[in-house]
Amino acid sequence: MNMQSPGFIQKLLMSLALFACAAEAAEDRLLSEADFFVDIPEVTSATRMPQKLSEAPASMTVIDREVIEASGFQTIPDLMRLVPGFQAYTLNSDTSATSYHGAAGEYPNRLEVMIDGRSVYLPLLSTVRWETLGISVHDVERIEVVRGSNVPTQGSNAFLGSINIITREPTATSGLDLTTLFGSDQTRNGHLSFADSNGLISYRISANHEQSDGDTHYSNFYTGDWFSEDGSDGRWRDRQRRNYLNLSTTWTPDLVNSLWFQAGIDRGTSRIGPLDSDEAHYSDRDHESAFASGRYNHLYSDTGMIQLKASLNRLSLETPKATAAEVLTQLGESGPANCTASGLSDSVRATCKAMLQATQSLIDLNDYHLIEEHGITHTGDVELQVSDKLDNLAVAGGIGYRHMAAQSDVLLQNGEVHEDRSRLFANADWDFNPRWQLSSGVMYEYSSENSEAFSYRNALIFTPRQGSSLRLGYSRSERLPSLLERYGEATLYLGGDEYDQIRTPSPDLEPEEISSWELGYYQTLPGQRSYLDLRIFREEINNVVDSYMLSAADSDGRVFTSRNTASWINNGAEAQLRFELTPEVWTLLSYAYINTEHSNWRTGDDSVASGKRFFNVSDNISPEHTASLMLNWSPDPTLDLTLSHYYISGVRWIDSTELPGYNRTDLRVAKRWQVSRDTELEAALIMQNAFEPDYQDFYEYNEFERRTFLQFSMRHD
Repeated sequence: MNMQSPGFIQKLLMSLALFACAAEAAEDRLLSEADFFVDIPEVTSATRMPQKLSEAPASMTVIDREVIEASGFQTIPDLMRLVPGFQAYTLNSDTSATSYHGAAGEYPNRLEVMIDGRSVYLPLLSTVRWETLGISVHDVERIEVVRGSNVPTQGSNAFLGSINIITREPTATSGLDLTTLFGSDQTRNGHLSFADSNGLISYRISANHEQSDGDTHYSNFYTGDWFSEDGSDGRWRDRQRRNYLNLSTTWTPDLVNSLWFQAGIDRGTSRIGPLDSDEAHYSDRDHESAFASGRYNHLYSDTGMIQLKASLNRLSLETPKATAAEVLTQLGESGPANCTASGLSDSVRATCKAMLQATQSLIDLNDYHLIEEHGITHTGDVELQVSDKLDNLAVAGGIGYRHMAAQSDVLLQNGEVHEDRSRLFANADWDFNPRWQLSSGVMYEYSSENSEAFSYRNALIFTPRQGSSLRLGYSRSERLPSLLERYGEATLYLGGDEYDQIRTPSPDLEPEEISSWELGYYQTLPGQRSYLDLRIFREEINNVVDSYMLSAADSDGRVFTSRNTASWINNGAEAQLRFELTPEVWTLLSYAYINTEHSNWRTGDDSVASGKRFFNVSDNISPEHTASLMLNWSPDPTLDLTLSHYYISGVRWIDSTELPGYNRTDLRVAKRWQVSRDTELEAALIMQNAFEPDYQDFYEYNEFERRTFLQFSMRHD
């Protein structure tokens, strides 16, 4: 079938309707009601109210603890490979990103990412830096992913979707867990957690260490004249070191009140650099993050609850200033690496010293960094919510306030910037008929930047039987621009005068807009946690913020800014199947088809170079096909075997070049021993990209090769 043909969506829509009718007609003949009376996962991320997946007004994926362990993944972004429509990619060996429906770059900024409901979106970078969050896959109980705009529930950042990482509850775990992992790239990781309860108070402490020497890369940048003295051959490794400590605690003084608190700190160093050419430069980037979050719940009736929560995030990123040798190489200047070397004439030696001194003065004057991830950002948030159920109507609503601040001598040269956002939100589920439900959500946000956003979602849900639903939904949402998009500014000065204006602020940006339609079908299947989830969608995305070149009277005649200039349309379909083939074998299958239509939007004034005036890329800015398959077999209770395969078709990321599609196969073999009544040991062999050749998933010069790890775990209750 030609999936790009105009009739593809209509044909798929008809097929979905026929499938739903056929499944309902076959119910009496093939399955009893007991077959479908299974434990359907309960979620809260779509409406802020607990509901079964089959009753949610949006398509959702839940990645539970069993899937997390079976995957063998060591980073949370990698887990998104299991979600239809999501893409995960590596920027360096230990620096990752994830996007939904493509059309993203190094800093994807249209997904809300939360940890236990606390937003970890960074105003300084307009994205999430996963390696600074103070948690790892060992701390995660499950992940709730909303596939589609979730602004009416979670606010502007959830423009295309949202990810809520739910950590392991102190009340649900106890004892000591110890995990170590060794393997490729000299990876040496260790994780320790301890949980206990003394009646009213439960707590869990988690400590983690990660280190890796990373991959070896080659850059001609470091083989020039200015680096010959140090013997550099252009080789460098994107190494990483990281440590964190976090604490979660729950206090339940009585049956109607509970208090939950979490805090942590994360420190580390990563060597990073853009691997889009063989002239890449790199730098060590230090990070230090701290966070605290609290939540108070009060049950004022059998069905009603008041919730008050607050959180604080702080992140400091630090990169060293560029060296004179790096800047002179960047400018294309040649010269001896050592100005005092023997054999140099007096004039050459004097010229060399003058160049180095002038360059160093320029660096000091401008606080110039080759890697721009440098600065401090912090966010404070407080929210009050009331939820209740009145007969056939469930409601949740409240108010919230968020303060964001960022400062950076590199990205925000005009000084520290601030923004305050207030929000009003409400969600309602109305069961107006035993088989019909109307779900509505609305969010109003007001920014201190004199801008506002109004978003809403409506979904009509038909439930022909227990565990089966057909959903028709529409939403219209807006995303407020970030601090960096509004106030990003960078200028180079020479001798006190402006030499090159690189970026200028854009305080008058308007909100981005998305209108989306979807038809969804959810069906539980016989077996433990087995289900089928289908979705057809259309997303019209307009007023998108993108970089824009203005003409300027400086050294290079142009300056970057931000403008509401881009737009595109996504049409496609998603499917997810989890099925228990036998009591010992289960499979998880995900697939997404995305057809992205985009115009060649304006990216520069008429006076700038012709090749910079339009985004005139004809390649797919979203991968047309993404798929994943996980097959898990437990031949006996002590042995666990997993085979996973991932596929993504060719794509041209916004900040990269066109890349071919790739296949990747992962293997995991785990063996457990019950050494005593309270102690269990496990050894696991993990192979990533076991059979396929090396591939690139974002940068052309960053290849993912076969990686092998050995993991040992001990659990003592």
